[in-house]
Amino acid sequence: MSLTVVLVADTRASAVEASLHALVPAVEQAEAALGAEVEVLVIDSSGRTDVAAFLRTVDGARVVPAEGVDRAGALSLALSGTTADVVWFGGTEACAAPTALAAMVQVALRVGGLVVASPDDPAPHVAAPADLLRRLWASAGEGADPAPELVRRARAEEVPVIPAPAAGLVRERVRRPLQEAGAVTGPGTYAGKNFVLQTYTPLDRVEMGAYCSIADQVSIVLPGGRLYDEEGAELQLTLRGHHREQTASTFPISILVPDEPYDLPPPGAVGERLVIGDDVWIGYGATVLGEVTVGTGSIVGSRALVVNDVPPYSVVGGVPARVLRKRFEDDVVERLMRVRWWDWPEVAVHGAHLWFLRPVAEFLDHFDPGSVGGAGSTPPS
Repeated sequence: MSLTVVLVADTRASAVEASLHALVPAVEQAEAALGAEVEVLVIDSSGRTDVAAFLRTVDGARVVPAEGVDRAGALSLALSGTTADVVWFGGTEACAAPTALAAMVQVALRVGGLVVASPDDPAPHVAAPADLLRRLWASAGEGADPAPELVRRARAEEVPVIPAPAAGLVRERVRRPLQEAGAVTGPGTYAGKNFVLQTYTPLDRVEMGAYCSIADQVSIVLPGGRLYDEEGAELQLTLRGHHREQTASTFPISILVPDEPYDLPPPGAVGERLVIGDDVWIGYGATVLGEVTVGTGSIVGSRALVVNDVPPYSVVGGVPARVLRKRFEDDVVERLMRVRWWDWPEVAVHGAHLWFLRPVAEFLDHFDPGSVGGAGSTPPS
């Protein structure tokens, strides 16, 4: 049995390098698990000198220059030039997991169908017997995006479309501490001028996700005041320095009598959490106040005051903020939450940057090919 691994180099050199480095252990595992002869074919359609310079340093791969060829043309080129039994095809935002090739090829051989990577992978890589790919691709439209088009054609011909087990990425979210105490953020997040992030007790915590856009004059404030045990139950303690609206004064009189004993938090106690999800855009002068969660993909309007939770992929505005509209229909939100592009390795996000300029339907067809047409994938028999 022979396998051709086709990688289309059509983006930044950093993404090409990362994908090829990821393919090395994947190819090695495939050779060991399948006893297969594996050819790595890189089709360089990028037209970039830095990509070409890097590819000249790569050993063990056949590089085919094809400047300006789209991915449809790259797949046609690969299929016309290989005699392998099975073909794996992907783009250079793939960064395939070490298990991807072996898992996908094994399923393709067993079922004789089209195998797609799990939809939380940052690339629609596919694998299938070469003859099946040629038959499906012969009827594909010119310029079609290969993965979703192959899925459509396979379903039309009642060919099994299978998400491969154990083909997804193994990745960790790297959170970075902000300069402000008690706050962390994911990759890519930025804030504008005069951004204020304020917590008041050491146990309170603000968490900001990845790729959030925080405009000028935004305030994110967590006053605190509640403590919770390890099971999440609120602790009833007498603490120093809190503002209490139910008592005679909101002034924290206790700070004037520092020698008076007060309760100390027990081990394992945690304070309040203010959570900004991933891919959140907070507009100029907005304020997020208190123990709230601003959902992934949401937009907070200029000068809004957020004091309640914000649903994912919604647009809110006003004082206090209320939901003005949803960004997308529920099925689109479901697919975006399945793809979870904000959890991809940063180099994969960079490599896929042009896809973020396209309509969301095209983005999802490309990165969630198993859901093309709204139907679930056919399970393996």
